[in-house]
Amino acid sequence: MTDMILRLCRQSLEPGDRIVAAVSGGADSMCLAHAMHRVAAACGAKLFVAHVNHQLRGEEAESDARFVCAWARKQGLPRLISRVNVCREGGQSEENIARQQRYQALIKACEHFRANILVTAHHADDQVETFLLNLLRGSGGRGLQGIPPARPLTDEISLIRPLLTVTRAEIEAYCLENQVRWRTDATNDSLSYQRNRIRLQLLPQLRALNPGIDGILLNTIEILRGDQVLLDGITREALEKLTIPSPLPFAPQALSIQGLGQLDPALQNRVILELLPEYAGVKHINAVLALLEGQTGASVDLPGGGRAYRLHDSIAIGESPPGGKIPETQVPIPGTKAVGNLVITAAADELPGSHQFWLPGERRDFLVGSRRPGDYFYPPGGGKKLKDYMIDRKIPRWLRDQYPVFRSAGEIFWVAGLARDQRFSQPGSGKKPVYIKLITTGGKSNEQISGR
Repeated sequence: MTDMILRLCRQSLEPGDRIVAAVSGGADSMCLAHAMHRVAAACGAKLFVAHVNHQLRGEEAESDARFVCAWARKQGLPRLISRVNVCREGGQSEENIARQQRYQALIKACEHFRANILVTAHHADDQVETFLLNLLRGSGGRGLQGIPPARPLTDEISLIRPLLTVTRAEIEAYCLENQVRWRTDATNDSLSYQRNRIRLQLLPQLRALNPGIDGILLNTIEILRGDQVLLDGITREALEKLTIPSPLPFAPQALSIQGLGQLDPALQNRVILELLPEYAGVKHINAVLALLEGQTGASVDLPGGGRAYRLHDSIAIGESPPGGKIPETQVPIPGTKAVGNLVITAAADELPGSHQFWLPGERRDFLVGSRRPGDYFYPPGGGKKLKDYMIDRKIPRWLRDQYPVFRSAGEIFWVAGLARDQRFSQPGSGKKPVYIKLITTGGKSNEQISGR
């Protein structure tokens, strides 16, 4: 048993790696830390220990922290103890919030130690439990792949799970063979948590029906993971064809209503799931699909404060609107300004992904803000009140103040995501080219905003 676990840990390391082991004090993480300590130096790698105290179990949690710290000190390993406050928000469970905060703390630990790898002690029993947990949640194919053996945490840090094929029984056998002590978390026996109910109630019943159920489920996960690779490629192709510019800075990704409606239902589900936040399930996919038949302006809430919006010709997915009007802000030429949840950059030379306008040559700045009463501009097709133009485009009332309106010398030259004023689209006497790039700071990552 010892040789197998040491071999798995050794295979995950390369010379020069700086590794942070996430150690809770339980048997699985103590096994991982002990094995990693034995192989790291021989591989030319450096090991560090991180412990996260969620402060949910009072003195027992403090004792866990002291236990881990004392063990690391005895081994001569640098260690970092972090404390987080778990507060429910956005309708998420305490378990999900704790997990998010735990990984945030572990990333900070990696940054503190300048580590490129984080190792966690997830094992085969965790894999089975996660599969069943996601099955009951209705998370679809993405969740039924279980826990991945590795994934990037940041551009510089990778997460690796060396023990993912090792059972809990094998881990405890390693600890006994090598006289590795561990702590037992009393909450592991609490039926208040769904994962515990799966481990303590559901799995014993399944094993009574079929003693080999764990192996069957693990094999199923591997098959689904292989299928997922193929289906991911098909989904990405469909997503590229369906994605169209969104006018919403807080929901920069949108899917064409017409294109989405023509997809096979199975591919519809997968395309939508790609854009949904973590912990979204079947009910959220169905809620977004219902927007295909919804009225313009309808929206549905998503996990973590996300929201999907039915627009005139698309469904946009992102965050909840910030509310209120966009504060009027002067942007220098050249220069960069943050306006609401946008970062606006103006330059005299072309920027990657920027939009070109021809503005009065004497101007050294322009103004950005929400629409004003009586606004009038000249989109393609001729002059029109901005209010009437928005009504014609079936833009709901609540959304109209969220469009950034760009003005130069009192004249609208751009309503970002909606229309350009044609008077500022061509060169002319006394005009100069100005390049403007918009980046939204909301959502999963920074996204460029469509010009239109």
